[in-house]
Amino acid sequence: MNIAIIGSGGDGAGMNECLFNLCNLLKKHKIILFYHGLQGIIDNEIANIDLKTIKSERKKGGIIIKSSRSSEFLTENGFNKCIKNLNKNKIDLLIIMGGNGSLKACLKLNNANVKCIFIPTTIDNDIKFSNYSIGHSTAIENAVDFIEKVNTSMIAFDRTCIYEVMGRHCPDIALKVSKKVNACYCYTSSSTKQDLLKAVKKELKNNNAPIIILQENTTDINELKSFLSLKLKTVDVKSAVVGYVQRGGFATKEDLQMARGFAKKTAYCVKKGLSNVLISYDEKLKNFKCVSLEEIKGLC
Repeated sequence: MNIAIIGSGGDGAGMNECLFNLCNLLKKHKIILFYHGLQGIIDNEIANIDLKTIKSERKKGGIIIKSSRSSEFLTENGFNKCIKNLNKNKIDLLIIMGGNGSLKACLKLNNANVKCIFIPTTIDNDIKFSNYSIGHSTAIENAVDFIEKVNTSMIAFDRTCIYEVMGRHCPDIALKVSKKVNACYCYTSSSTKQDLLKAVKKELKNNNAPIIILQENTTDINELKSFLSLKLKTVDVKSAVVGYVQRGGFATKEDLQMARGFAKKTAYCVKKGLSNVLISYDEKLKNFKCVSLEEIKGLC
């Protein structure tokens, strides 16, 4: 069987570990890796990388075969090129590692009779059909490390600091980081400035350097900083955007373990002749399962 593997959309630490295990577990098949995700298939950009090279990168963030977001895939011409090159390379199965946008692309390919298996890899952890996505743990730990380092300076000057973390429209990262750094307030889409102010004032009675976690895409960090500065007057309020440090570095043990689990379940599906599924992690049962793409259609 000819199996193609791509990383698509955003990157998440653990993707290299997943890729290595996929290639290793499926080595009796012909594995074809494409650079730059869906765009790489459109451009027929086949990656000539051996298992030994992938193994050397397995704990690093990012993905060795690179990723991208393809606007061309959304066009009729680009989509047809993608199908043409999958047929040209006689691909029997396409494995896609990606987030929400990539899942929609997977469903579109599936509608065109391309056999697919989808693996959730997004730091946001916002694939509703799985309780976990590869990269989430590392993003949290990287944010915590950043905040703890910066906050030593905030404490030295009795400063209050707002830290904006990633997550798109999902609060998971913000809430978990907030808990780990003992923040006085986590500002999400359901928050109000008045609730924030109340929490900060309460914290200032016991702590001269309150930590505030802000979920991105909820409110402007500079506006929030100005609001607090105006209301608190004598308190020095700072702000910091954690940013892309959340995606980089080395994967946590949890992400490496989860990556191996997703790969193992994918290999099981291939062995059993199963395709057109999303590999999902069930937090309650602590195991991996398959969700039919047919069930997902219309819910994305």
